[in-house]
Amino acid sequence: MRALVKFLVVTLLALLVAAYIGVGLSRISFNVDILRLLPTHLKQVEGLSLFLKNFALPDELIVTIDAAEPEQAKAAADAIAIALQGRPDLVKMAVAEAPWDNNPANLSPFLTFVLLNQPPEKIREIAKQLAPDQAAYTLQETLEELNSSVSPIKVAMLTYDPFRIFSSLMDSALSGLSGTSEFSSKDGTFRVVYVQAAAPFPDYQKTATWIKDIKALCNEAISGSGVELGFTGEPAFVAEISTDMQGDMMTSAPITLALISLIFWICYGRFLPLLGLLLMLQLIFLLTLGTAGLALNELTIAGVGFASVMIGLSVDYGYFIYQSSLTHSGTARSLQWNSLQSIVWTAGTTAAAFFALNFSSLPGLSQLGNMVGIGVCIGALVMLGLYAPLVLKFRKPLAAPKTSRLDAVVTSDRFARAGMWITIGMVFFLLGSLVFKGFPDSDFSAATFRPRKSESHAALSKLYNRLQDDRGFLSLIVSGKNESEVWQRLNRAEDALQAAKENGTARHFLSPLPLWPELTHQKANLAEIKTLSLQSSRLKSTLLDNGFTEEAFALASTVFAQAETWGNHPLPIWPSDQASSWILRRLARHDEGNYLALGIVEPSPGCESALVDSIQGEGVHLVSWGTLGEELKQTLPREILHVSLALLAGILLILLVALRSVRAVLLFTLTTTLVLFCLAGAMSLLGMQWGFFNLAAVLLLLGTGTDYSILILLAFKRSANAIQAQKQFASVIFLCCTSSMAGFATLGLASNMGLAALGQTCALGLLIDGMISLFLLPRACQWFLVSRPLKTE
Repeated sequence: MRALVKFLVVTLLALLVAAYIGVGLSRISFNVDILRLLPTHLKQVEGLSLFLKNFALPDELIVTIDAAEPEQAKAAADAIAIALQGRPDLVKMAVAEAPWDNNPANLSPFLTFVLLNQPPEKIREIAKQLAPDQAAYTLQETLEELNSSVSPIKVAMLTYDPFRIFSSLMDSALSGLSGTSEFSSKDGTFRVVYVQAAAPFPDYQKTATWIKDIKALCNEAISGSGVELGFTGEPAFVAEISTDMQGDMMTSAPITLALISLIFWICYGRFLPLLGLLLMLQLIFLLTLGTAGLALNELTIAGVGFASVMIGLSVDYGYFIYQSSLTHSGTARSLQWNSLQSIVWTAGTTAAAFFALNFSSLPGLSQLGNMVGIGVCIGALVMLGLYAPLVLKFRKPLAAPKTSRLDAVVTSDRFARAGMWITIGMVFFLLGSLVFKGFPDSDFSAATFRPRKSESHAALSKLYNRLQDDRGFLSLIVSGKNESEVWQRLNRAEDALQAAKENGTARHFLSPLPLWPELTHQKANLAEIKTLSLQSSRLKSTLLDNGFTEEAFALASTVFAQAETWGNHPLPIWPSDQASSWILRRLARHDEGNYLALGIVEPSPGCESALVDSIQGEGVHLVSWGTLGEELKQTLPREILHVSLALLAGILLILLVALRSVRAVLLFTLTTTLVLFCLAGAMSLLGMQWGFFNLAAVLLLLGTGTDYSILILLAFKRSANAIQAQKQFASVIFLCCTSSMAGFATLGLASNMGLAALGQTCALGLLIDGMISLFLLPRACQWFLVSRPLKTE
């Protein structure tokens, strides 16, 4: 009966755990927005977040077409557009040329909108040009310019606008609207098709599936044509990065487990304890991921890296328990009790280090810290509660070895002496490298957040190189609660930009002010344009008398008609036709409670920071990925230093309670400092750079690598004998160090460059920390603490 009750209780607990894990896993999604990793209080992060949220166009895919001949590229673009338009279940719109290319009259609603937004005095000036005594003179000026101009854009515009109603607005409002800048290269061999999805994407899996279907349709449409296709834009980035994130998480953990299995088998050669250890690690992984799903809902790029790190750390407690079980002769409870102190202190400092990342204003690091911290705590509980009793059942009292296969090697005097001299040589070599080469350089650019290999970024780079490259420009983002507030801020921003252009900090700028409606302007201008429309017959006759055709009056006629249509429209007016929507999709947002305008500023070389400082203000942001990198370079090292010092103070306080010796705590501090300086020397020697991700390695090493020093100091506290302390934990430190290095080294293979840099830096730091703790710290204890031995319990 008791056995049945026990079985039912165990089954019920297993079902509850499975349900807990299942619910958590079902809630997890991936967030590829790298700004979710960064401090939200920074102006550059705030501005770029507004840009990505409102102007990145999450449903628009860009298909690039590279061909040998212009005709070949045009035919391929048209074929792709036709093929995609034939799939309304996938595509809402596929655009291979500007909506006004074949019929400039399609621009009339947008041009009317631009006219309405001008200062009333400018419209009155245009009216003077069309007065009976000036209209013919204006047309003669147009004829002269048509005969002398070498600009195809200007010729095309004046052909349809001989009264020069819109020509004066070209530079400020219509710059960059030519098809050659957005749809085709100058030589015509490179073209672009913009594809809008039929519906918003609910998750990254649907995005990836949609991209796959679109690629298949495009390849089928140009089959055998010999053109090269590329796919970029927000959906392509989301699909690519999310898939890579999922792959990193799904592959890094198995690779880490495989390396841990190899290490365990080499050391112990026991299958059942190894199988039990792997089961425990998988349980820890699932419990942690389930907990993260319930608490976090989504994983960022940084959070994805938790799996291999957490497994590499949690296995340390399994190694420690199994190593202790080989010489343990008591019950499972006594084994748990004997292991409790060391695991609690090491797991406590490790978890504290990772949880301390919450004191940072970096959401990405906070998420990584929470997930690994939770995993470490769960790992310690699972290893103590489940693995400790399990290993005693697997033990074979008569046949099982009492030590690992490596014990004879790692506990020998020869190994200790050789390790000491090698470590001393390594320390002097790395410190010398640090002296001669200096501290590692830093790189906080957007490139550190990207995948190692990215088809989307390759296509985007080609688009920049072949069309219009604005990578050196800054984005002007102006936001407000309504149209009026945005308009007022745009005016102030334009005044500041004009001053910046005059003082040399800005070379050019494209303000969105001419495209932003202002109620009083629209009201006055609408009345003025309606007055002009009453003179339509006279203007047309004057046009024909001066050698122009009726077609030249079509644009003005449609503008007058549009003004009549808008006569009773509520103000302010926003156009909704296809051409206007196409132009405004990257320039303005006017949803209820969400009003934004987007402009472009070209800074003078070396003046980016000064320009940003002079323009930014409430509701006004001047941003770029380059200026974000500079802001991070100024703020992140200082923040990481503050968090590191706070974390170190917490660890020292814990150690002071545990060791009850100021000298021992001082020795721990010196050891940790030496490790960090040696790591900096190694990074300089290898050409590695500090970045957003691997700067956090300092924090992680304070919580992971310091475990080795703590184990040695705890052992020395009990025995007051350095050699005995070293031999007692030589195998454990060797196993823990190699397994943790395996976890971080696996992370070093991640597709994301920043996450890989974090893994590589931590793996290198753990190697240095393990060697110094195992080979130098015991000798330092004997020399530094033997005259005043640690107090024993």
